[in-house]
Amino acid sequence: MEYRVLGLSGLRVSAIGLGCMGMSHAYGTPADKKEMTELLALAVDMGYTLFDTAEVYGTSTNPHDNEELLGNALKAFRDKIVIASKFGLTFDKSNEYGPYPLILDSKPKNIRIAVEGSLTRLKTDHLALGD
Repeated sequence: MEYRVLGLSGLRVSAIGLGCMGMSHAYGTPADKKEMTELLALAVDMGYTLFDTAEVYGTSTNPHDNEELLGNALKAFRDKIVIASKFGLTFDKSNEYGPYPLILDSKPKNIRIAVEGSLTRLKTDHLALGD
């Protein structure tokens, strides 16, 4: 695996990151959690160090499913990897049928709430990258 330093941050990551959205969002039925946990562990073994998620990658019944999956699956590797998560959206839970509509909201109050929620779901005390 090749590695790169991101900009001036000094953060060294694998040249190829693993985007995790499709594990639980956007492409039909979420993948099996056990299989995805095994896949994430294999990715770490292969040298992947950059994993990407977002607070809204989930299902209509659990809109935070992807961060919870990564938090559980990657906890043992946390000192070896970088997790990037995205935020700046809130859920309009007025829709009873299907995915919740998303509302753009990057106000400081919402960013604090979003990041604190992500840290809890990802079982970590820091995000290396956030957007």
